[in-house]
Amino acid sequence: MAVTLLSKNGLPQGVTAPYDWALEQMRVPEAHAVTRGSQDVIVAVIDIAYHYHPDHAGHLWVNPRPLRGDVHGWDFDQEDATLEYEGPPYDATKHYFRDHGSFLVGEIAAVAPDCRIMTLRAAYNRTNQGGWVRAIDYAVAHGARIIVLSHCYIAKNRESGESLFHQGTDFTYPTENPALIDAFDRAYDAGCLVFRGAGDNRGRRMVSPISAVDSSIPVGSTNRHGRAASIAPATAYTEFAAPCGEGTDDPRDTIWGTGGNGEYVSFHGGCMANGFGAGVAALLFSQYPQFSNEEIRQILRNTARGEGWDPWLGHGIVDAHAGVSLRPEQLCRRLEVRAEQCALRRDAGRPILDVAVENSGVVDIKRALAVVYTGDPLTPADPTATMEEPNILLRIQLGHAIVPVPGLERVRIPVEMDGDGLPDELWVQVSALDRGAAGVTATARVPITDAHV
Repeated sequence: MAVTLLSKNGLPQGVTAPYDWALEQMRVPEAHAVTRGSQDVIVAVIDIAYHYHPDHAGHLWVNPRPLRGDVHGWDFDQEDATLEYEGPPYDATKHYFRDHGSFLVGEIAAVAPDCRIMTLRAAYNRTNQGGWVRAIDYAVAHGARIIVLSHCYIAKNRESGESLFHQGTDFTYPTENPALIDAFDRAYDAGCLVFRGAGDNRGRRMVSPISAVDSSIPVGSTNRHGRAASIAPATAYTEFAAPCGEGTDDPRDTIWGTGGNGEYVSFHGGCMANGFGAGVAALLFSQYPQFSNEEIRQILRNTARGEGWDPWLGHGIVDAHAGVSLRPEQLCRRLEVRAEQCALRRDAGRPILDVAVENSGVVDIKRALAVVYTGDPLTPADPTATMEEPNILLRIQLGHAIVPVPGLERVRIPVEMDGDGLPDELWVQVSALDRGAAGVTATARVPITDAHV
């Protein structure tokens, strides 16, 4: 076993600061030149325990009207304000329960230091399954905009009572109690974002409805080198990714941060990625208070660093600096037709125009209608034409198609057209059909030349 030598600050040699490479990978230091967050943005961390660390000073939410001593949050397992794990004494095998929640709180404080962190506990307790639900409702009722839910109730064998965590059947709570998913939906409807890890693939395939539901944001996992971590699962629902770390003989490969014993500890896992994604969301809520939770979610996805989508990293690694540095003209939906990149082709003899469309705004367009005309649709018809004349339709529609156009992306919309003969030029008009997108449209002339065939 490799020996880890500690430097004077209590971190291993080669580790420059708590959460060091993780913050750099997400470009958090650059983002802090724009914003460090806002005290109006509250992040709720719901975990198996919370222990205070000196680095958390000044970052914790303070309840303005505590009723039961719930100054920084509440323990929904023991129904008191302790929040602490009270199991066997601290040692290397028990550090997970003591340190995990403190580590995640440290993540949020490092990414969004001017935001406030609410600490809530809902531990693994079969007799108190509703604790997770009540913790979510508490967070919403007390103004949280972001909820970090790295765990939830873990099922146990009904006969022996043994946890099924190591049998590959963990995180099966939604099949036992749909109330948790209902709590997700309530939080989302109230304007919150609920963050979940996409999962850990530690020798098993980990796909779970609790991460895949619409009201949950599933975060993929990266290693120190910006690639998918060894424990990252490949899922059909991974939205974007954040640092997770890996357990190797090199202490720099894992992530070091605040622990529950007043020391610095290391973790690697999907929970870490989950917390970092939530921290970046807190910066975005702070920078763009006028945006809804759905729009903040789109900014996270659309500014992530990636080349398309893949099942490990989703749309890419969250980029805090890109997210908080959007120009005013990008904070919208904006359609543009790239006429020079449109292409005419034939499929089984039918002409198809591939319309190149760009949404240069960061907000998604879920339904964009592309219509191909024989003439300029913005020009009025011949005022001298009459209904008796056979060719009064000077601008005939040749075909249409509807597709989504994500923010800050370019797509090709294939429009199948009627008719054998085509004019020397076509006109394309693309319009957003989403609610709140009135007037988001673009019209362009597309010459039919050899370059387009």
